[in-house]
Amino acid sequence: MPRNLFRYIEHRSPVQSGLTRIELLVFVALVLILVAVLWPFVSNHFEQAEINRAVDSARTINTILSQYATDNNGVYPVGEGTPAAGKSEGIARNLLENNYLPDARVFAVGTTARYSGKASDFSDITGANLSWDFTAGATPTTGLTTSAPDLLPIVYGTGESVTYPTHPGIGLDLALSGTGPYGNKGIVVAYKGGNAVFIRATPAGECPGFISPEFNSAGPYTQIKP
Repeated sequence: MPRNLFRYIEHRSPVQSGLTRIELLVFVALVLILVAVLWPFVSNHFEQAEINRAVDSARTINTILSQYATDNNGVYPVGEGTPAAGKSEGIARNLLENNYLPDARVFAVGTTARYSGKASDFSDITGANLSWDFTAGATPTTGLTTSAPDLLPIVYGTGESVTYPTHPGIGLDLALSGTGPYGNKGIVVAYKGGNAVFIRATPAGECPGFISPEFNSAGPYTQIKP
């Protein structure tokens, strides 16, 4: 090969290498722009998938609670027989110890830490492993009965303070504290009738219709929290 050609190649290589780096930088910049444009859609997709799983979990727990009541003279669990009677972890233990559920994963959604204990009686499950509050009768240790109205919320996200209507037809828009598994975005709730939904919060931070105005009961109800 002629020496002049070698000199030409040696002279061109740095320029060609420089062009390659520029092209790479352009490519990276385009990728970053594309990620920035698509990220909100991807993020929303994953968030909605997580919410859907939470709604399914609430529906599952609601069904299991109903099965428990059917087997126990029509009374829902309140943690009876555990050190956590009248608390969410007591209810979880009632269901787990009696084999209504194979494991505790269904009790944790959103930002809640999953249960990773090893105790055969689930005595090491704590409120930190639970995403849910429940409804009881007049007191936290008074079991709700199967005669409760279908529009009564049985399972719902923890962290909020619920005051049940004392008169039929009043309803309730739940004000969020932001401490639940989905913060200020909304709350997952399952009603005794079997319906489970995610109620998105308004800009004012309220979940409209948490208890519908069609709720027609003046019975005393109590919130069971972790």
